[in-house]
Amino acid sequence: MQNLPCEYLKDYLKMNMSNRMENLINEQLSMVTFPKGNHPINMGDDVRFFYMIIEGLVRGYYINENGIELTKCFSYEKCFFGSECYRTNRQSTFYVECMEQCKCIKIPYAFVREIITQDSKLKEYIQVKYFEEVEKLENRAKNLLLLSAEERYLAFKKEYALIHHRIPLKYIASYMGIKPGSLSRIRKILSK
Repeated sequence: MQNLPCEYLKDYLKMNMSNRMENLINEQLSMVTFPKGNHPINMGDDVRFFYMIIEGLVRGYYINENGIELTKCFSYEKCFFGSECYRTNRQSTFYVECMEQCKCIKIPYAFVREIITQDSKLKEYIQVKYFEEVEKLENRAKNLLLLSAEERYLAFKKEYALIHHRIPLKYIASYMGIKPGSLSRIRKILSK
C-alpha cells in the first residue's frame, strides 16, 4: 500500500528515482486530506503549493459581481491544482472547492523550482504538464466561442468522460456557460 509521496509520484510519472531523490521528495512533500466542501484555495490567497490529487474531485470557480459562481475547471485523480500562483507569482484569482473528500500530495513551489534545476526528466515532465494545461484552456476558449451548447456538452462529456457522472449538473452548466434548465433540455434532446 502506497503511503509516501515518492511512491505515488513514481507510479504516476512511470520513472525510476534515485534514493537521494526519493528521500528528498519524502522530506519536502506531504500527504494531506481535505474533507468534502473544504476550500484549499480561496480567492486572494497567497498560494505556495501544488496539489496532486490521489483520490477525489475539485472544482475551480469565480464569483461574479452578482454573487454567482462561475465554474472555471475541474481536477480529479492524477491531476494537479494550485498552478495559477506558480505561473503568475500573484494571489489566487479564484476558489478551489473539494467536491468530494480529497487525498492529495502537497508540493511546495520552492521544491519544484529547485528540482527542475537538478533533474532534466522532471523539468521536461513539468513542461509537458504546463503545455497540456495551456492546451485545455485554448480548447475551452475555442469551444465557448465556436460550438453550440449541445456541442459544448458533448465535448465536456468527452473531455471529462471518467468523471462527468460525479459532477452535479449545476456545475456542468456553469462550466459550459449556460443555465441548468438549458442543460436539462439539452440532455433531454440528446437522449432521444
